Amino acid sequence: MDYNKIIGSNVRFERQKRNLTIDELSEILNIAPGFLGLIERGQRGTSIKNLCKIANFFSITLDQLITCPSDQRIVVKEEPNAEKKRTTILTYVNSMDEQELDFVIGTMKTFKKYVSNKIEKEDIE
Repeated sequence: MDYNKIIGSNVRFERQKRNLTIDELSEILNIAPGFLGLIERGQRGTSIKNLCKIANFFSITLDQLITCPSDQRIVVKEEPNAEKKRTTILTYVNSMDEQELDFVIGTMKTFKKYVSNKIEKEDIE
């Protein structure tokens, strides 16, 4: 059994299921795009640490990632688009340091104030 091929096939399957490009996924996982491409093609293996990051991001078990070929997988339910976006955002947030988190929180507060003010103005008019 060629585990690198199975892993690569599963990574590609999960990535495409979420409409992510290799560049987007590599940025989220902090893995070089070229290396991620080699993994997807089954030409390179990767560390347990990377396998765990990949499985966690896709919300699958390591067992599913390593041993269950994607063509034998049963897709039960597709996540709604908003849930995919939340998952992507959480992945970015989980990789941020404290200074980056403070910046994002400040930006979000400013955005919420802007949206609230815009809605209030529309209600008045």
